[in-house]
Amino acid sequence: MTATESPVAVVTGGGRGIGAAICQRLAADGFAVAVNYSQSRAEAEAVVKAITADGGRAVAIQADVSDSDEAAGLISRARDLIGTPTVLINNAGLNISGSVRKLTPAQWNRVIGVNLSGAFYCTHAALPGMYEAGWGRVVLFGSPAGGRGLMPAMTSYAAAKAGLVAFAGSMAKEVARRGITVNTIVPGFVETDMTRAEGEQAMAAMHSTWPAVPPERVASVVSFLVSDEAAYVSGEEIGVWLGGPVPF
Repeated sequence: MTATESPVAVVTGGGRGIGAAICQRLAADGFAVAVNYSQSRAEAEAVVKAITADGGRAVAIQADVSDSDEAAGLISRARDLIGTPTVLINNAGLNISGSVRKLTPAQWNRVIGVNLSGAFYCTHAALPGMYEAGWGRVVLFGSPAGGRGLMPAMTSYAAAKAGLVAFAGSMAKEVARRGITVNTIVPGFVETDMTRAEGEQAMAAMHSTWPAVPPERVASVVSFLVSDEAAYVSGEEIGVWLGGPVPF
């Protein structure tokens, strides 16, 4: 596969945690990867360096996906640097814990903006290229703790993650005849900066009740979903944990 033939993937929030593992896996699968970051420039550049050191193609692109202009610019910049993206991994996410009574409108808007609106903005910008190619893959990330409303004081996060599942299910039907699939991955407990931000007590509880899922295992599911083998898997919500009840 030559450089010009390499399919192109954009991974939002690709500098750390699950996103970094996805970037490295997709690069190993032969994709040229746009590693998006909002603030973690050093981490994103480290991911790019690791990929290029192994002979892959990658670029780091800064954009706050909660801003529609920046999200569109991310896709445009990726196209200019490495080619038209036909794979979009909407991985960027954040949580601001707080009850409905205490959560401020600004905090609500920030969580919804990054997790839900950001996925729409990036997908909206990337779809024309996928339509032109007659092929595309969109992957979103839900959450057992958020999207299913299983924990208190996570109302904005829960609403955003539930919205992503509905977004994927509806959109999958819209693009089914275009060779494009849309799926949602729901990871269990993955130890990342976001989960660690919940505090030592929460982390201890998670470790005591459920084995952590390595980010690389989540990346392997992404690898399958963006492959030709998954051409008939769309509109699905796919859990990544060891079965049984949800891990929280």
